[in-house]
Amino acid sequence: MIAITNSAAYVAILFMLILWFHNGKKENAIRKQYTVLYTTLSVIIALLVNVFIHLVYYHPRPFVSYDVNQLVPHAENSSFVSDHSVLVLSIAFMFILRGEKLRYIALLWAVLVCISRLYVGVHFPLDVMGAAVITILTSCLLLQKKRIFEPIAKLVFKMYAFVAKRIRFLEKYNHVA
Repeated sequence: MIAITNSAAYVAILFMLILWFHNGKKENAIRKQYTVLYTTLSVIIALLVNVFIHLVYYHPRPFVSYDVNQLVPHAENSSFVSDHSVLVLSIAFMFILRGEKLRYIALLWAVLVCISRLYVGVHFPLDVMGAAVITILTSCLLLQKKRIFEPIAKLVFKMYAFVAKRIRFLEKYNHVA
């Protein structure tokens, strides 16, 4: 469980890289790259909501309130809402909503990370459930209002095209710009 909780960010990056660099048909590759962008935006928005919640509401962590066997070091800041859970659930929910092949693997991994946060003694179940609610809402709202984010997507794809022209092995993954 400690390894799962400590690897959450690294596996998140791995999921995104696999999706971005999947070398398939052009239309499918473009859709996958948009999924990476939407997922990244969903994570950012959900974490910003989390920052706001932490500013206005403090709830002590289990190891602060109770005699808990804390398995990983952690600051004594607010436990509600779990940042790790926000990260992994944003990825899982966006992959599900976008119909990615990795969606079930991402969901299983997200559930394992959420359980690991409880097991290592740094979160309560409500912290993880709060993350689930926030990430479902941000993912759904983002996809509903994706036209608003289209200029950001175009800019990211232009920047990627600029870099891909200069780094040869990236060229074959430049499907949009």
